[in-house]
Amino acid sequence: MAKIIKLDQKVVNLIAAGEVVTGPASVVKELVENAIDAGARHIDVNLVDSGLKEIVVLDDGSGMSAADARLALEPHATSKIARSEDLYQIRTLGFRGEALPSIAAVSHFILKTSPDGVRGMMYSHKGGKLVSEAVIAFPRGTEIVVKNLFFNTPARLQSLQSLSTELSYILDFLDKIALARPDIAFRLTNNDRKLLQTFGGGRLLEAIQNVYGNDVAKNMTEIDENDGFFRVRGFIGNISVTKSSRNHITIIVNGRVARNNKLIAAVYEAYEGRIPGGRYPVCVINVSVDPSLIDVNVHPQKTEIRFSNEEDLLALITRAIDNTLNRVDLIVDQEIPAKDIGISPRSRQAFKSRSEYVSEKDFSAETDDDDAAYLDIFKPREDTVPPAPAEEEDAAQTEFSFLEDGDDLLFAGDRLPKLYYIGQLFGTYILAQNEDAFYLIDQHAAHERINYERFRDELKKPDARRYELLIPAKLDFTPAEAVMVGEKIEELASLGLEIEEFGGGTYMIRAVPAWIPKGREKDFAEEIIQKHLEKKGGAKHEFLDYLAVALACKRSIKGNEPLAKEGAENLLSQLNACENPYTCPHGRPVIVRFGRSEIEKWFRRIL
Repeated sequence: MAKIIKLDQKVVNLIAAGEVVTGPASVVKELVENAIDAGARHIDVNLVDSGLKEIVVLDDGSGMSAADARLALEPHATSKIARSEDLYQIRTLGFRGEALPSIAAVSHFILKTSPDGVRGMMYSHKGGKLVSEAVIAFPRGTEIVVKNLFFNTPARLQSLQSLSTELSYILDFLDKIALARPDIAFRLTNNDRKLLQTFGGGRLLEAIQNVYGNDVAKNMTEIDENDGFFRVRGFIGNISVTKSSRNHITIIVNGRVARNNKLIAAVYEAYEGRIPGGRYPVCVINVSVDPSLIDVNVHPQKTEIRFSNEEDLLALITRAIDNTLNRVDLIVDQEIPAKDIGISPRSRQAFKSRSEYVSEKDFSAETDDDDAAYLDIFKPREDTVPPAPAEEEDAAQTEFSFLEDGDDLLFAGDRLPKLYYIGQLFGTYILAQNEDAFYLIDQHAAHERINYERFRDELKKPDARRYELLIPAKLDFTPAEAVMVGEKIEELASLGLEIEEFGGGTYMIRAVPAWIPKGREKDFAEEIIQKHLEKKGGAKHEFLDYLAVALACKRSIKGNEPLAKEGAENLLSQLNACENPYTCPHGRPVIVRFGRSEIEKWFRRIL
């Protein structure tokens, strides 16, 4: 008896379903991608119990004829490719012909469709078997209903996550596909509760606002660079928009949401030193490339993409983000929500500006008791007369006239704004202002950034300049450390640090790099050697960057150290010359800005 048999089609479909249909999110993904390929401009996804009981995907795409609808449920039947050569020119999201038969094999499946909005067809399947078909009236497009997912594969049903987790997977996919296709209106509901709504206006920033909200959208900056093979465009968040997960870095390749760790690493590399460790930026990056230069036929779910000239793409992404961040103002703006300064919504509505005169009757019926005393303060006296327009204009012109005094000018640079010196707070923060805002500068973070860039550049020079010590300095190590130091002598010499073994675990410092300040030779040399002893491998440039960060942190002015105006001016002058004057090398902000209008809100001068 033959041991090898040909599997029947039902078993084949169940096996395919195991690769393509892993949960409700994968069902939604396949159905939504089919709708996009059909040219839909509106796609509604309606769930019951996170899709475990029911998934309905309705679109206004091209629909299908009766013959095409029947064939669509056959394995490997697709309208998107016809020849093997087509695999190297994929321009659609689907192409394998596995999704619909795989979904139908593990659910109660209903397909309704019409190509003309007049005559439609409905097909019902159970576990992949056709149960009924009928002619129906149906608008142009397609609706697919998936009920009781995995009813015939109980082990897979039991392996699903909680309802909230499964719903989060669906939301994550729809968030990303909405960002990939801002020209399509998406709507998601779960148990009749709307969770996502985009409007298909075609503007990516609008889609970002729909997905992430206003606070993120207003802190995004556009990027657009091209190297001839790849075009990289989209929006990236500034340093005040960070998340604890890298999941908010969305990479889209020719309209397909892609999963590629190297591309995400290239994005993160551009932000390194600009945001704190363990935090990730919010980015939506579209990569346009000739389809012949990529391979999307790597995995049944079609999320993994391989690239030709991948190194060029990685470099382009990092360069595009780095160049953009270098051009924009990355000073962190601080805003205080109105609720944090004790103003009720009704009072906020009432007092839209401090120049608004309000009569008592306007609030007699609606004012909160909490706000009564507050409102009394702003009631004009009977003899108060609003100033004439000309007087208001004069007041505005003279209000900040003292700032024209050059004696108060602290700094006026290119990267940093013009600043006027106020003083120092807690011996740690430089206080400054200009016509529009009040600024706090962390003197340690600022000095740390200056030193980091200086040390980094010096350490990376191929021929390190050095100076010899008239009196060699002595460093003592344990026997174990001394052995390791002996192995690092040549490596240290390449940085300009010359040491010589003296015996008994002692080494003498003969010469040090020229950038080490006089009188600090031993401290710096000991730190450099210690970091080399701690090194656990890795690329040389990564270690040198790590060394520069460590040296900068310990050798910068600390908090609680008084700093006169002249010192502050010198510090900010050097900071302005930095590549990134906005954050320390650990990613913490150097300078924080409080807008004049925000400060006036604190004192309830405006609301």
